[in-house]
Amino acid sequence: MTQPGTDHGQAGGPLTGQARALLDALPTPSFLMDAQGRIRHANPAFERLTGHPAAALAERGLDLILATRGSAPDLSAEAPQEFLAVRSDGTSFWASLAVGRLPGTDKTVCQILDVTARREAEGALALSRQREALGLLTNSVAHEFNNFLQILIGYIDGLKRRLGDRPEPFIQRALSRSADATERAAILTRQLLAYSRRIAPDVRPVDLDAIVADLAERLAPDFPPGIRLTVNTTPGLPRAISNPTQIEFALRHLVANACEAMPAGGTLTLSTFRVDPHDRAMHQPGPGTVGIVVSDTGQGMSPEMLARALAPFQTSREAGRGAGLAIVHGLMKRQNGTITLDSRPGEGTQVRLAFPAAPDRTLH
Repeated sequence: MTQPGTDHGQAGGPLTGQARALLDALPTPSFLMDAQGRIRHANPAFERLTGHPAAALAERGLDLILATRGSAPDLSAEAPQEFLAVRSDGTSFWASLAVGRLPGTDKTVCQILDVTARREAEGALALSRQREALGLLTNSVAHEFNNFLQILIGYIDGLKRRLGDRPEPFIQRALSRSADATERAAILTRQLLAYSRRIAPDVRPVDLDAIVADLAERLAPDFPPGIRLTVNTTPGLPRAISNPTQIEFALRHLVANACEAMPAGGTLTLSTFRVDPHDRAMHQPGPGTVGIVVSDTGQGMSPEMLARALAPFQTSREAGRGAGLAIVHGLMKRQNGTITLDSRPGEGTQVRLAFPAAPDRTLH
């Protein structure tokens, strides 16, 4: 019985041995396949790319490196194919497979290239175009909304002058809530216009603990039934270099997302944190990092959804609700801040907003 890696073939047997030696000398990950689709030999470059020994590939075929959520390539196809592969250590990469017939034999030479960098660059370009389109759409919608809003504000002011002295509780409550709603809408419109115009916001030292506590107090009465709000502050937290209005805008969106992710109820937690200047998590010197974490005990996201969560128009809910995280991401970037997400299906989601900490001299 012929052993994998030692077969000389039926036609052009000596050439197959020469081809095997040639494959071993190639810097490109390559393997030799017979007419039945069995892998007969893989070169050292393939072993280095995948971390698997050639004997294991000959025994199991491409199933050895095929990702569980990927589709197997067609080894008879002439055009290059791309598929998601995994290394022996569990890390994944995008592989491009090219197949060619070895002249004078029934063997096929296959080569695999790691095209992860190219795929990521294409993804980044597509994401940039999506965000540009989102910016143009946001600018158009915000302008139109602002025009309607000014009409509402004018009528509410007129109603205040005509009905402001009426003692009826309903009228007073309606006027008060209408004025508050239009004020919040005006703030939202300004933030959307700032996002669409890519204008860097004015930043200054702000107290994140105070922002979180104040927002929680104002939002808690309107929470859906069954959702419990918890606030965790950090003693001695340095101030953050950021824009307080945009922080509140981001938090309002994240809180709304968290509530929607817990239709049956749960716990929503707003926490602040700090990373000291000498912490190993710091990637560059500076006074440190401070931030806010929004956590929920909701449905969570799949790994695929998590990987695309910050892209425009991505959502696990109804169509049209996926632009918000992309806007929050853009606002964070313009404040030299970052947003990171951690989520698992059935375990909830944690969103971390991080800002540069203010130097000590700005606190006085």
